Amino acid sequence: MNWWITASGGLAAISAAGHALAGRTMFFRPIRARLADPVQAAVFTGMWHFITAHFALSALFLLACGYLGRPDLAVALAATQFAAYGAINLILSLRLGQAMKLGQWVLFGGVAVLAAIGLALPA
Repeated sequence: MNWWITASGGLAAISAAGHALAGRTMFFRPIRARLADPVQAAVFTGMWHFITAHFALSALFLLACGYLGRPDLAVALAATQFAAYGAINLILSLRLGQAMKLGQWVLFGGVAVLAAIGLALPA
């Protein structure tokens, strides 16, 4: 078992749950309500659910790799994806004038860092 990668999967699961539960009320519903065009609303809804599914599947993947002690290229890919999510949210937050405006970057960065440590220090 690789506890670092398992911990990264746990944080990814928190990201997925936060996106699916808190994000629905905080972001999804208000944005969707402002979209008058049904095609745009459908595309937005699809994108929202694609992201939720990706977070959830990434969490399951990282948890499985951590549990099985399988640090490999695929874990590096998941770590890189979450690092990119974190960088994008940090840049957007800074553009909005406040580093913690979209504070999810801290969670995304945590997933990336824990997975990277797990790759560097295999169990």
